Amino acid sequence: MAIALNLTAPLKQDPESQQRLQQIAATFADGVQPVIDAALAKSETVHFARVLVIDNKYIQVLTEFDGDTMAYTEFFRKNLGPVFETIFSLVESAPSWAELNNPDAFFKFTHELNLKALGRSTVGNEGRGYLFSAIGDTTVREINSSLNRPLTSTV
Repeated sequence: MAIALNLTAPLKQDPESQQRLQQIAATFADGVQPVIDAALAKSETVHFARVLVIDNKYIQVLTEFDGDTMAYTEFFRKNLGPVFETIFSLVESAPSWAELNNPDAFFKFTHELNLKALGRSTVGNEGRGYLFSAIGDTTVREINSSLNRPLTSTV
């Protein structure tokens, strides 16, 4: 069963942070997205992923993934550290990257930012709220294997 990540963080509102946010947004498709895309494909666990900015007040990283949450978090800390360092530098009350750049601190901080969805939790999403999956507990690896195709970047 896929597990949901609804990481939602309040953004700093000072002019410098807001300007950096606009710069990131302007270069995201060509500069950041390919890096994220490569890591997502390499993980072989992520069904869907997206990054949203809401009214320049919140940033969201939303994914559905297979497997252990600690292993998932650690994979992305290692493989997307610079991306998360940039994102968290814009987040209100976020510890410095030097403090976050270890397995336990990164997991704890991202776990605290993971909003619970409305509704009753499904298997694999205990404490995370409702998540529907049309494919049941089929993993990304199983889906790709049945389609006889390797995971590749979409860019």
